[in-house]
Amino acid sequence: MQKQKPAPTLFHHPQNQNYFEQSIFTASPAKLVEMLYAGALSFIEQAKNAIAEKDYITANTKIVRAEDIIVELNISLDLEKGQVIATNLRDLYNYLYKRLLEANSKKDTKILDEVYQFVKELKDIWGEVMKKEPSNPQDSPVDRKILDLSR
Repeated sequence: MQKQKPAPTLFHHPQNQNYFEQSIFTASPAKLVEMLYAGALSFIEQAKNAIAEKDYITANTKIVRAEDIIVELNISLDLEKGQVIATNLRDLYNYLYKRLLEANSKKDTKILDEVYQFVKELKDIWGEVMKKEPSNPQDSPVDRKILDLSR
């Protein structure tokens, strides 16, 4: 029996991909962080579903995408400005990355659940911070390379 090909995701349609890329280029750095957290959560969910279906190739791909996002968040930290908070986030991101590596090698959904909960809390906290911080007109889009979330 031939395996059914999954339906295309939102980002596989050319119009949606263009819209998505444009939203990345026009987003503030703060909004980009929120988008990265959301992307990590989505990839973790997709990986868990793939593991449940015993589709380990897709699970690997989705976990690697979540790893990429955690790395991106980690390297974007400004340790000088962020001081203790940035240092603590770096430690947490390093931990999450290691757990994702372990989850991938073992195809362990419990580890993915753990990482998901941490990222969800970070996203929720970040959302609260964004609500309390007034928009800064100088917080404009920055030069960035697109992190291709469509894979």
